[in-house]
Amino acid sequence: MTRRVKYLLSSLIVVGWLFIFGPTTSYAEEPPAPSEQVVVSPAQQAVNEALATANTEVQQAIASTDTATAAISVAQSERAEAVAEVSQINQLVSVAQASVAAIDTATAEINAVDLTVTPIDQSSQLVQDAKETISTAQNAINNIDTSTAQTAVSEAVSARNVAVTAQATAQTELTQANIAIDNAQTAVNNLQATIGTTTNVLAGVDDAGIRMNLPFNLLMGNTLYTNVYVGSNATITFGVDQGWIYYQTPNAPSVSIAGWDWTTWSTGTGITYSTTGTSLDIAWDVRPYPQQDASTQMVQIRFNADVNPTDGAWMANVTAVGPIPNGARFNYRETTNGTIIPIQDTNTGSGFAGQISQGSAFTPYVDPNTSSVQAAVDAANATITQLNQSLSPVVAQNTVNNAANASLASSISSLNNSINTASVAKTNLQTALNTNAQELNTAISNNIPTPAPIISETTIEGTTVTIAPELPSGYTANTWFYQVIANSPDAENPYAGQTLNTDGAPESIQLTGLEEGATYTIRIANWSGPVSNYAETVISIPSTQSSNLVANPPVVIDLGPITEPPAEEPPAEEPPAEEPPAEEPPAEEPPAEEPPAEEPPAEEPPAEEPPAEEPPAEEPPAEEPPAEEAPLTVEEIVSVLENLINDGNLTASDAEAVLDALMSDGEITSSEVNNLSDALTADGTFTIAEKELVADALIQAAEGKPVTASDIAAAGLEYRDLPPQIPVEVREDANGNPVVITAEVASALLTLESPAALVNAIAGCFNPEEAIEGLTEEQKCELGKALANIGADMSPQERQKAKEVLVAAILVGQVILGSAILRIRG
Repeated sequence: MTRRVKYLLSSLIVVGWLFIFGPTTSYAEEPPAPSEQVVVSPAQQAVNEALATANTEVQQAIASTDTATAAISVAQSERAEAVAEVSQINQLVSVAQASVAAIDTATAEINAVDLTVTPIDQSSQLVQDAKETISTAQNAINNIDTSTAQTAVSEAVSARNVAVTAQATAQTELTQANIAIDNAQTAVNNLQATIGTTTNVLAGVDDAGIRMNLPFNLLMGNTLYTNVYVGSNATITFGVDQGWIYYQTPNAPSVSIAGWDWTTWSTGTGITYSTTGTSLDIAWDVRPYPQQDASTQMVQIRFNADVNPTDGAWMANVTAVGPIPNGARFNYRETTNGTIIPIQDTNTGSGFAGQISQGSAFTPYVDPNTSSVQAAVDAANATITQLNQSLSPVVAQNTVNNAANASLASSISSLNNSINTASVAKTNLQTALNTNAQELNTAISNNIPTPAPIISETTIEGTTVTIAPELPSGYTANTWFYQVIANSPDAENPYAGQTLNTDGAPESIQLTGLEEGATYTIRIANWSGPVSNYAETVISIPSTQSSNLVANPPVVIDLGPITEPPAEEPPAEEPPAEEPPAEEPPAEEPPAEEPPAEEPPAEEPPAEEPPAEEPPAEEPPAEEPPAEEAPLTVEEIVSVLENLINDGNLTASDAEAVLDALMSDGEITSSEVNNLSDALTADGTFTIAEKELVADALIQAAEGKPVTASDIAAAGLEYRDLPPQIPVEVREDANGNPVVITAEVASALLTLESPAALVNAIAGCFNPEEAIEGLTEEQKCELGKALANIGADMSPQERQKAKEVLVAAILVGQVILGSAILRIRG
């Protein structure tokens, strides 16, 4: 049994002399006999007087509220007679009904769409028109406004004025009752202070806390705390001040009793804590944020604890009386961020009552010297609680009356008949609109695909590709469908022949297991019922091997004797020291004759040039070098790119515009190609689209001639970045003739471990005019050895692929040799 229960038993006696023998009580019919005279202290007498005043104010507040309620009832009766402007309201309702029905029509049209006949998506006009019916209906419903009809009602104005005056009086009386109750609580606190210490804190604040000065330490979660704080939001925190927290239970060890966003801004509100050597009582008289006057009922929150000062153990009764919000918190934490433990409500009526404790159980100490005063305090607090509870129906009725007066202020017309009907119709129409709109949106989602995705970003790391798709603004993705197509049929493709889907619509899709040097087309669509159109992007997986054949001296691609193979490896002819003897016979034989045969035609034009006065004709070329000496600079090209590429994405039309800008002077120079490459790589990236643009510029700069390996390297490209059949000049043979092969073959040579040995072996085994079908046994042997040594460090699959590429290159090269296309002789 707590000290409070014991005191309440004795308070049954004390409350008698407080209210029967108190000098200000209205219940005393005759003075007590001298033998029954009880000596009343000034503090106790102040309590008696304050309680009597509070009782009177509460009764007056109840009577005033009844008067206001009756006046409002008369005004509402007058309002029932208003009928003006009813026809216009009904017309607005009819328009709204037709608008809501139009949504059903639009839904039927969407359901009837055959995408094979009408290939549309959700951005199409048909869909936009269907969605517009929703906003049209919403506007029609919003237009149902009763204000015009309300202004026509003048019969209820007089009744409303009476009701407003009565309600203002009722509100004033409620405020006075609240103040009287607060004064009574102050008197009780003063009485409590006669047997202990009472401190008023946190007046006129919001979201604040303060340390309490206690004559003992308090236990919480097996920890003894010397610092305990009281907060304005009906919280007690241990060890740290978190009384300012209103939106959740504090993280610190704490007790929350109707925890909420409370303030002490209004009249009569405040927070006090009182202590004796064995007790702690905390009283919160508060109103919810942002209340700043006494027009509404206070909420009285109490924490009354008995304390064992020896070990800090305590047990407390907690209560809350008044309009408590539904979300108010009744709980406690024993440790920081510990489990939140709810406080059980043991109250059977309105308000809240519960008990909590910490530490070992103990018997509360009752000081015989102060027990009668403590009993008087407890009895007075109980009376205050009853008075405050008596105001609850007054506050509720005032809330109703205030709402009724507000309604009369704006709609004093026929709310009983036509306006009520219009209001109900408006509500029903809104419900119908919501249902029809949902059906239409569902039909659009199920039958009409979203627009094709936008592939905003593509990242390639090794053989892994990350694709970042997104839908256009205003559309929400559901699930990505994607396909991966290898542009070369022999490229590795773990996704071949499949349409895969993601779980939901992640921000990116990662593709793994692709092949170095291969090109793929990635197709992505959105599924949200129907599948949208696919968006496509082409990506090339970079090769980790070097792309610069010219910069690698051991790679000798001598296609003078035979132009078929892009690379082969007979080790016997790898050393450069043996190459001069091997190359001398060709220099003396056909190659030696070929240059003279070709040189006369080359010399004939100069012979004809003097008679034709070609030197003057060469003066314009003499003017060209100055033009070439001033190609577009990197800065100028950057300016061109910024003017042409506004969205950051290099499209085909952008690339064409850039080439036109470079060709503005009639040609593209090598310097301009290199400057273009520098400009595009200035941001640290070199995308596939950018490489394609540089490759196109490089090919145009060659003016129909083979692109040299040095120009390719200077432009920052590799052979594989050029179109496969573009001729490239990789070197000169032993006779000084340029060696030309396709970019595809040159790139294929890079997959071999030792292309120099392979090419030298081929050059040593074959004669210039021999067809591959006519190989001698010795030549076949040499070729077999070369093929056997291809890519010693390759996987079996890689080695086989390299052999296939090489043999194909030899065959193609032999055919091209007959047409004198691959090999360009000087």
